[in-house]
Amino acid sequence: MRAIITPEYINNFSCIADKCEDHCCHSWDISIDKSTYQFMTQKSALKIKSADVIMRTKGDASPYYAKIKLNNDGVCPFREETGLCEVHKEHGHKRLSQTCQSYPRTSTIRGNKKEHNLSLSCPEAARQILLNPASMQFHQENTTDDAFKANNYTRPNWHSEVQQFVVDILFIKNVSLEQRLFYIGMTLQLLAPHKDSTEELHKRLLLCCEEINNHNFEKLYLEQRTSADIYAGLLVKFFNFRINLESTRSFKVAYNRFNSLHQQLIEALSLADGDSDKQNKILQHGFNTHYRDYFEKNSHVWINYIIYVFYQNDFPSKSMQNVFNDLITDIFIIRGALSALASMRPLTDDDVILVVQTYHRIRSHNKDFVKNIKSIRNQASTDESLLSLMLIKTQ
Repeated sequence: MRAIITPEYINNFSCIADKCEDHCCHSWDISIDKSTYQFMTQKSALKIKSADVIMRTKGDASPYYAKIKLNNDGVCPFREETGLCEVHKEHGHKRLSQTCQSYPRTSTIRGNKKEHNLSLSCPEAARQILLNPASMQFHQENTTDDAFKANNYTRPNWHSEVQQFVVDILFIKNVSLEQRLFYIGMTLQLLAPHKDSTEELHKRLLLCCEEINNHNFEKLYLEQRTSADIYAGLLVKFFNFRINLESTRSFKVAYNRFNSLHQQLIEALSLADGDSDKQNKILQHGFNTHYRDYFEKNSHVWINYIIYVFYQNDFPSKSMQNVFNDLITDIFIIRGALSALASMRPLTDDDVILVVQTYHRIRSHNKDFVKNIKSIRNQASTDESLLSLMLIKTQ
């Protein structure tokens, strides 16, 4: 028996085409499978144009048999000025490449389960994932063995138990999100040395439960060093690094959207005149005012984001500490950018989507991202797991 998992946010998703503020037809390789390549260059009404703009790649593997040559602005040449797709208009959805048919939809097979998902690099997908309080409902459909090919993926014996424990922490009431994330971080540190012993790991979970109920984790959180002294510095380094990289490319569409966010961050921090203490005060002001106001009314946004990351990475997997460290880095950067915007004005849903989607477009579609971010993290000269605990706490 096979099972297909579909989150609620996929059921609610539909491409908004020409209304999309950051369409998927620019700035990255658009892969073409062999069947589509042959049709477009030999039989399509657009075959003359296709022969000029669809290039064969070195390999024969589908869907990377060929790719589309983007124009000087980094936009797909089949995208019309109206924002609609010329191929779709001429031949319909079924004649699009596998890549264009599926994005931002993805599927991952883990054992006998096929898990559907969406990419946060798409603005409309980000809206459906983050803004709907009910989006994190997961539906399972049992199907036949021939529905898809299973693989030998196996989860640790403790997977469900640890997963439920972590989710329970996420929903603790009357405790800040930062404090709940700290509890999760402490739990993972205590579990990590015992991942190969289900019995010992279970004992550690009970210990963590006691530490939470006895407020010992809370005491550690209150004593934990904050990220205040590196808050602005790390944030500025990240955005300066990205803006410098984007500005060297000729892809104006991608650069313009990222640059619009970057310019708002520069404006927010401009009064500090490069003084890191003043920059931190500006970020703290934004965090304690409009940022808090927005997330007190929309607490589901961060919960949705975290559960989405857990689902995407099958957390807790054997690399659960690495997944957590990456999650905290992402939250640190996104929260910092939103705090900067919040220092100038109240936050809106559009601000959240702009920051999260723009960040994840870079994160998901840049092969050097993880390496570059880890390099910036290493400049803090602090152990990875300890740095994550520090980055959680802003003040």
